[in-house]
Amino acid sequence: MSTEIKTLNGWTDFADRTGRTSIYDYLRKGDIVEENLVDYFMNVMPPRAMSYGYLQVGEPHSHVYDIDRRLKTTYMTFAECDGKWRFYGNCFPYETVDKTYC
Repeated sequence: MSTEIKTLNGWTDFADRTGRTSIYDYLRKGDIVEENLVDYFMNVMPPRAMSYGYLQVGEPHSHVYDIDRRLKTTYMTFAECDGKWRFYGNCFPYETVDKTYC
């Protein structure tokens, strides 16, 4: 896990340098992100879930089977932990467990 703090400007610079514009090419699960990046996603569309220190981006990323074998949507998830925002990957609603590789 990198100690670099990921920013909105960093994502733009990364996309310009590499030609890879997906946020998933820039972020890795567990990355610390600046609040400006969280704010960007909060303002792009209505959030799926939002509370103090927690944000799930409103558009589903994918669908994954849960433990009961029900197909559920996953959402890009950010949460504040110890005063720092982190990217948690793609989680079921109101969770912070990444389901990308389940």
